[in-house]
Amino acid sequence: MATIRITSKVPMVQSALKVRPLRVRIDGGEERDLALSGSHDVEVEAGSHHVEMYVAWALPARMGPAQIDVSLQDRDTVELLYKPPWIRTQPGKLTLSAT
Repeated sequence: MATIRITSKVPMVQSALKVRPLRVRIDGGEERDLALSGSHDVEVEAGSHHVEMYVAWALPARMGPAQIDVSLQDRDTVELLYKPPWIRTQPGKLTLSAT
């Protein structure tokens, strides 16, 4: 098994977003709700994975969609950093976090 560690960075002026869930989908599977604060570990099989994220919102329903492809070996941990957009209709940023 391997781990995808997801952290979001929400500026103080966007703190109202923290009440909304961060939705995560890996390899087109079932969506998971995560809090927009703190780090969250998701266990996956070793190999290549496609990660999609967005903030659940009213309009648009998918605020700040972002995606990335990652490749992990057994017992690896990859750290991803999600940043929501300043403008709701813009994409978010999902990057590999420097460790």
